[in-house]
Amino acid sequence: MEKTRLEAFSDGVIAIIITLLVLEIKVPHIEGEVTSSTIAAALIKLTPKILSWALSFFMVLIMWVNHHRIFHEIKQSDNGLMWMNGLLLFFMSFVPFPTAFMGDYFDRSASMFFFGICMGLTALAFVLLRLYILKNSHLLKDGTDKENYSKLIKLSLIGPVMYFLGSGIAFMNVYAAYAVYAIVPVYFIFLQQKKKIEE
Repeated sequence: MEKTRLEAFSDGVIAIIITLLVLEIKVPHIEGEVTSSTIAAALIKLTPKILSWALSFFMVLIMWVNHHRIFHEIKQSDNGLMWMNGLLLFFMSFVPFPTAFMGDYFDRSASMFFFGICMGLTALAFVLLRLYILKNSHLLKDGTDKENYSKLIKLSLIGPVMYFLGSGIAFMNVYAAYAVYAIVPVYFIFLQQKKKIEE
């Protein structure tokens, strides 16, 4: 099976997900006189929403970049790959909800825990997609280094591990949990990129 339709469908779904994330940030309605101070106060109240959006945006962006890389590494698709990709999109499409929930109840352990669990399951689905491709190596392009591909899967486990770790920390300190979640995009965007440049 050709992979182009699967890529196009996935890109469309991910684009909608990213759009839905920002729609949760509503322009505040200011009662009474509108001044610089009331505008500043209204924007400060939006900080939890903005922090939640920013975190989820970069998480989804990382997944889109890596999804692109995955499909660049394969030469064809099959029925199983379509279902595994569908599983990933299933969890990704749910991301706007825990993001909005965390934004509304940023200082609550339950909302921070819920966010971590949802993101952990999404990241785990991503790992399962890579594992499926490795198991069905005929999908990979000829000459692909399977040993290196296996190492990439191990590196991908950092995502779900950190999300589940953060969800546990949420019951001790919500801000520490957020910091743990933030480590994931920092690692994949900056540290991993730096490692590739050095290599």
